[in-house]
Amino acid sequence: MTTIDLKLTLQLKENEFFKVGEHIFTKNENLKPLEDQLHFCGSCAIEVFKEYENFLTMEIMDRWSKLTKALNQSTSCCAVWDDRKIIKELVDNNEHSVSWYVKNCRIC
Repeated sequence: MTTIDLKLTLQLKENEFFKVGEHIFTKNENLKPLEDQLHFCGSCAIEVFKEYENFLTMEIMDRWSKLTKALNQSTSCCAVWDDRKIIKELVDNNEHSVSWYVKNCRIC
C-alpha cells in the first residue's frame, strides 16, 4: 500500500473566504493549480489504471473520460464497460467509433 500525504497551507485574506464547519469557501484563484491536479474516477477503474499507469497521459485520460460519458449516454444506464479493454485501446492509440466500443467493450 502506498500512502500519499497532502499538506496544504493556505493564507487567505479575511475578505476572501468564509467557513461552514470544516469547509472553506473562497473565490481565491491561487487555489486553481491545486484543483487541476486532483481528479476523481470510479473505484472500479482504478485497478486497471494502475496496470497501465506508466503508459497513461492526461490526453488518454481526457479521451477515456469523454468516451465513457459518450458510451453511457448511448446505451442503457445498466451498461457495464470493460475498462481494461477500453484503456488498452486508448494506450495503443487505436481509433474507433463509439459504436465499436459499445459492441466490443460491453460486459454482459
